[in-house]
Amino acid sequence: MSELSRLDRAATNITEVKRQLLDAAAFGKHLTPEQLENAAGKLDEGLRIYTENLRGRPR
Repeated sequence: MSELSRLDRAATNITEVKRQLLDAAAFGKHLTPEQLENAAGKLDEGLRIYTENLRGRPR
């Protein structure tokens, strides 16, 4: 299996966080501070990669 590109990995991370938050909201699950911190880190990395990619493209 080929390695995911940076953009694919960013999209995967953001989707994982979205699913985790939706699952918690839908079923009344509580996320620990550590889980929330990990989710925030995934979002931060994903958004940084998207931003870098957009800045590198001609307008």
